[in-house]
Amino acid sequence: MNEAFGTGLGVYIPLFFYVTIILTSFLAIFWNPRLSLYLLILIIPLQTTRSKLGVYPFGSEAVDILWFSAFLGLLLQKEPIVLPWRTKALLISLAVVSYFSLWRGWLYLGGDPPIHISDQRFSDWKNYMVMPIIAFIVAWAMRDKKQLKLVIFLMILATCLVNWSFFRSTSGRDLSHFSYDVRDAGVLGYAGVNGFAAFTAQLIVLLSTLFFFIREKVLRLVLVLIIMVSAYCLLFSFSRGGYLACLLGITYMAVFRRRILLLGVAILILGWQAILPAAVQERIDMTYDASDNQLDPSAGDRVVLWQDAAKLIVHNPIGGAGFDTYRFMQRVGPYGDTHNYYVKVLVEMGLIGFCLLLAILFNMWRLGFQLFRSADDLFLQGLGLGFASLVLCAAAVNIFGDRWTYLQVDGYIWVLFGCVISAKRITDAEELEKTCERPDLIQPRAVLATL
Repeated sequence: MNEAFGTGLGVYIPLFFYVTIILTSFLAIFWNPRLSLYLLILIIPLQTTRSKLGVYPFGSEAVDILWFSAFLGLLLQKEPIVLPWRTKALLISLAVVSYFSLWRGWLYLGGDPPIHISDQRFSDWKNYMVMPIIAFIVAWAMRDKKQLKLVIFLMILATCLVNWSFFRSTSGRDLSHFSYDVRDAGVLGYAGVNGFAAFTAQLIVLLSTLFFFIREKVLRLVLVLIIMVSAYCLLFSFSRGGYLACLLGITYMAVFRRRILLLGVAILILGWQAILPAAVQERIDMTYDASDNQLDPSAGDRVVLWQDAAKLIVHNPIGGAGFDTYRFMQRVGPYGDTHNYYVKVLVEMGLIGFCLLLAILFNMWRLGFQLFRSADDLFLQGLGLGFASLVLCAAAVNIFGDRWTYLQVDGYIWVLFGCVISAKRITDAEELEKTCERPDLIQPRAVLATL
C-alpha cells in the first residue's frame, strides 16, 4: 500500500502500523480490549501492508498479537462469555474435525508431523482457525449498538482503502478492452484478483442492504458513493464469479427489502450487452465460444480440475485425504487448488467436512435472518439482512475458487458473524426487558432466547 497512497511518506506506513499495533495491544490488555479488535478490523484486508511488517520483531504475527491481546483483556476484565449453543458446537466441531484432518493429511502425504508452526500445513491450519476465533472474540467483546456501528464504520473505511489501492494500481492501464495484464488484486495481495472481486462483491451486498435501513441523508449519500466506486472496481476486476455472486446477494436482499430492485436485476441480466462496459462484455463473452463449441481456457481448466477431483473423492469419501493436502499432490498441471472450495473440502475433508461447512454457512445465514426479523432497531435489522445476503454471496463465490480460507477476503464474514451474535443478544435482552415491565407478556421463548 506504500505505492498506493503515492504521498512520498509510504515508506513510513508499515512502521506507523507496527508502532500502533504494539501500543494498541498494551492498551487492550490493561484498559479496553476492543481497541485491538478495532485496529484488527481495519487492517484485515490490507494484506500487502501487513506483509511489510515482517521486517520488525513479531511484525509478521500482527493479526495474532491483536486478537490475543483482545482475548487477554477480556479475560482480565472478567467479561461474561455468551455464545449460542449451536454456534459454540459448530465452532468446536470445526476445530476438532479440521485438526484431526490435518493429521490424516500427514498420514496421506508423509513427511514431518504437523506439530510446529514452521510446518506449512500446520501454519495454514492455524491461520484458518484464526477467523472463527476472531468471530468468537467479537461476539464476546461487543456489548452495544455504538460499538457495532463503529465496527461497520471501520469496515467501510477499509473498503475505501482497498478501492483506492485498486484505482492507483490500475491507473494508466487501458480498460477499454479486456486483457489479463490489466487485472490487479491491489492490497489483497496473494488472494489474487478473484479474491479481490469476492471481497468487493460481498461488501457491495452488505452496504447496499444497509442503505435501505438508514434514515440520515448524508450517510445514505456516502454509502451510494462507496457502492458506486466498489461496483466500478468489481466490474474491472473481470471476475465472472464475482459478478454472479454479487447479483445473487442483491437479489436476495431485494426480495425482503426493496422488490423494485428485482426489475433492475432483470434489466441488467437481459440487457448486459448494452449496459456494461465493452471490456466487461468481452470478458463475459469469452466464457464460451459457440463457433468452436468450447469453454475458454480458464473455465475449461476448472472442469478438468473438478473431474480429476471426483476421482480422489471416490477413494476417500468420508474423511477425505486430509486438511490442506490437494496443493501438494500436483495432480493437474501447475494448479494447487480445485478452483471450487466445496470440491476442495470434499477432497480434503470428505463428507464430514463438507456437511460441517454447510452447517456453518446455514447457521450464519439463520442468525442473520433471525436478527433481521426480530430486531426493532433499523440498523440491527439492516445488519441482519445484510449479513444473511452476504453469506449467500460468499457461498456462491466459493463455487469458483477457494475464497473461504483467505483472511483478507472472508475475514469480515467472521467479524460480522460475531457482530450478529452480539446484536442478537442485545435484541433478546431488550425484548426480555420489555416483557419484565409487563409480567403478563412474559413468554418462555423470550427467556430461552437470552440463554
